[in-house]
This record gives sequence, structure tokens and C-alpha cells, in this order.
Amino acid sequence: MKVSAHFAREAFWGCKAVDTARIPSCWENETDCFVNGHGNFYGYPRHYYEQVPAELLESVGNSTKIVVVSRNKDMRNGDYSIDYTYRDNVTTFFRSKGLAIQAHHSSGRPDDDFVYMCSARIFVQGGGGLSELVSAAVTANGGRVFKPRKVTI
Repeated sequence: MKVSAHFAREAFWGCKAVDTARIPSCWENETDCFVNGHGNFYGYPRHYYEQVPAELLESVGNSTKIVVVSRNKDMRNGDYSIDYTYRDNVTTFFRSKGLAIQAHHSSGRPDDDFVYMCSARIFVQGGGGLSELVSAAVTANGGRVFKPRKVTI
């Protein structure tokens, strides 16, 4: 897979398949989100992302584009409609905050997706271990990672 350098105003967010049976309304309801034994989310609820668009726009400028890396075809022939709804909720959220959205459809090969996301200069971390690994690679390569987090008022 050939990877080119990405523009400084592109932020990547990766949405890989997650355990659909456990997050029927995770975007709106934190208690529906699957959390592993270490307290890490596999999909973050909306309020964890609330500060990310403002931080992106402040840091990078108003021409920031979110590149959503996901696959539209389930290679395992399962029902991933909840995953796709989650992905669509996240993209609608970022769009509503003034960020342009560009879809990057997966080749279907996880290694290609990993390399592609790791080449980002800016990465918006999602849930799960893959996103955590991509965040570490982006940081190690001198990039910046924006992490969702719970904001208390």
C-alpha cells in the first residue's frame, strides 16, 4: 500500500467494527458503551467528544477536515448496522460543529487501515486498542492526537 503525506489540516478518525450487541445507543447513553476490564471504551459517547471540535479548530484552523476511516462492507457478513449508525452519529456531530467530512473507505485489510491512519499528522482518537496504537504511532511520528474525554461542569 502506498501512503502519501497528508495535509496538515486533515484530522483522521478511525471507526473499526466494535461489538455491536453491547452498544445499542452508546453515542447517546454512556451506560450502553462497552468498557473493557481496564476501563477503556470501545466506543465513546457524544459528550466525550464535545471539546474536540473546538480544540481542532483552535489548533489547526477552520479549514480542518475530518477523514473518517471505516469500511462499508462487512467482510464477515455480520450485522454491523449499530456500528455504522455510531459512525454516522460521529460524522454528523463533527459536521454540525463546522468541520468538513471526507470518507476513506477501507480496503478491507486491517494492516492497510492501520498504516493509513498512522500516517496522519492529526488524529482524533476513538475507542478500542487499534485507535490507541494509532495514537501512539502518530505521536511518535511528531503528530498530534486529540483524545475524547469526559468534561465535568
